[in-house]
Amino acid sequence: MATFQSIYNRIEYNVKEGAERMKVLQQENARLASENQQLRERQEQLEHLLDETKERIKLVTITETLINKEHKQEIKKQIKDWVQEIDKCINLLTTK
Repeated sequence: MATFQSIYNRIEYNVKEGAERMKVLQQENARLASENQQLRERQEQLEHLLDETKERIKLVTITETLINKEHKQEIKKQIKDWVQEIDKCINLLTTK
């Protein structure tokens, strides 16, 4: 049977080992908590950037739509002017 001293020594050793392991785990936990916070902040930055990019895409889409609409109106006006010019030419040719 183990003596009291050997039992005491094993318990003391196990407590010291447990305390050391706990210290290491607490340090790792603190490091991971810090890393987690940094990743959360980075995620927020990226989400903000994504929102800004989505807004820019909307603006570009709206701008392109307006430009295309204005461009279509210009083309329609130009075609109308050409048709009027052709009509004038036809009238000139038929009246002579």
